Amino acid sequence: MRRAVAVALLLVLVLSSCADPDQKLRSAAAQSARDAASEVSTTRLAVEQLRAHRLWSQSAGQMVEDAQKGVEKAASSFSSQQPSTVTSTRLYEQVTKTLDDAQTAVTAVRIALGNGDLAAAEQQLTALRRSDADLGRIGELAK
Repeated sequence: MRRAVAVALLLVLVLSSCADPDQKLRSAAAQSARDAASEVSTTRLAVEQLRAHRLWSQSAGQMVEDAQKGVEKAASSFSSQQPSTVTSTRLYEQVTKTLDDAQTAVTAVRIALGNGDLAAAEQQLTALRRSDADLGRIGELAK
């Protein structure tokens, strides 16, 4: 049993190292986008629930603070990638911009909620929805 698992693991490692550079970048982009999309959705939900008086402001603030850390982690993880072709460079730039936009929107919400300014947080809902949709499309790249 152990031997079969070891052989399977070795096979996966060998096959993954044979993947073309563009595919590796697409996979990294998809993973980072899915991670960031989850955090953007959490932020959007926190603002919507706070607006509907279904969430306390302190809880919403903590959720958004945690979401900001998650988006930053996803963006940082992707930024460490090294594009090696013209195609992967274009993808890298597009994904980096999308992750930056998401990070900017989540950060703006965190700042607004920290200042007790729900109206300013609500102004970010459109950007959060757009980021969520864009990240969702990128998240489908590896499928």
